[in-house]
Amino acid sequence: MQIREAAVLCAGLGTRMRPITEVVPKPCIHFMNRPVLHWILDGLAAAGVGRVFINLHHRGQDVVACAKAHGGGMDLRFSQEPEILGTAGAFWPMRGLFKGEAFFVVNGDVFCDLPLAALAARLEKAPDALAVLAVRQMPKGAPYTPLQCDARGVLKEFGRGPSHFTGVYAARRELLGRILGPGPKELVSDLLRPLLPSGVVRVLKHEGRWSDLGTPGSFLEASMAALGEMVRSSMALPTESHLESRDGFPILRHDRAWVSRDATMTGPAIFGEGVRVQARCHVGNTVLLPGTLLEEGERLEKMIACGDLRVPAAF
Repeated sequence: MQIREAAVLCAGLGTRMRPITEVVPKPCIHFMNRPVLHWILDGLAAAGVGRVFINLHHRGQDVVACAKAHGGGMDLRFSQEPEILGTAGAFWPMRGLFKGEAFFVVNGDVFCDLPLAALAARLEKAPDALAVLAVRQMPKGAPYTPLQCDARGVLKEFGRGPSHFTGVYAARRELLGRILGPGPKELVSDLLRPLLPSGVVRVLKHEGRWSDLGTPGSFLEASMAALGEMVRSSMALPTESHLESRDGFPILRHDRAWVSRDATMTGPAIFGEGVRVQARCHVGNTVLLPGTLLEEGERLEKMIACGDLRVPAAF
């Protein structure tokens, strides 16, 4: 099955990433010197997706500009939500726009080796299925939706179980017919849970790269992990950025970032476009988002810096 359409959910308020999301919507925050949304669109384009629907609410015009700047050649469609409609209600305004047999859905705050080909193949092999969710095992107490499936991969229960939903799935267009009217609705509680007795929801175990970028701590942890992968050459460098070593630590620096020779690195760091780090600064285990200026003598450890904001991000 070749799936050519997808939806990326970008309408959230980004409350877990405040105060950064008060000035930059979460899908537009730069992860490894590229907007999170661009990484997602890359994955969709690589899987052959040609048309992408993006829902909008908080700082919607910023999301539109970010998506259009991707330059991936995809047909981008936008759905503005005057009120947030939730992870299922978002599809009510779009329900007549999907033309293919099936489509993908990706949450706009994840960094993932999108298992799109595997999801499409699983959906094709289960003609009675309406959706296939990508799931993975996560640490006990992880703040994601746990679920239980049987040996055939049929989803049996939400709320407990060893696997967790990743926010990535494939669905047949018929699933949209199960959304009962306009208004806010959530994927799990309002759409999928009522379908469990019929056995039409399946799961696919995803063992590849996956990170939640929804909180400062998880964002910084994912950034340091990705930097390690780039050092080991197991993850490609983003364009217009390069690796260097400072004071024995790896640094990902945008080509248009400047760091004083008199600054000291106390751990790995990522410097975005337009960043300037003045003399006698001490920086370690920190992400400096585009345009950030560190004044002379500033000390940042386990932080995300965005303009004038300094956000602790311990992990």
